[in-house]
Amino acid sequence: MATTMTPLQPGTEATAQACAFAIFGTDIPPIAPDDYDSSWRTTLHVIAEKWVDEGRFEQHAARTATALNELFATQERYGVGSPEALAEGTRLQPLIDRCRHFGITTTDLRRHGAQFPER
Repeated sequence: MATTMTPLQPGTEATAQACAFAIFGTDIPPIAPDDYDSSWRTTLHVIAEKWVDEGRFEQHAARTATALNELFATQERYGVGSPEALAEGTRLQPLIDRCRHFGITTTDLRRHGAQFPER
């Protein structure tokens, strides 16, 4: 599974900190003092490495695959444009956004059980 991150553009520490919370949410693992040099810009990579080491990327892919399957079932039951399906899609969007940040691909989601409908 890819573990790429979009590089930060030059900016402030506040921007880097906001980016960390946008990418990882509140699920930032504890960081050892040796790994933190008072800069969110350099700490983002440490956080990403810890996510890989702890299996969080795999967990996120599995959680997203399950949510996708629920969306597809809702679409089948109520219709693609139904209010129920639209609500499921809205709930799923943050998971998909995080997949993009982490480089989780459709192949990864299929490996975790996502059953994409045939076209």
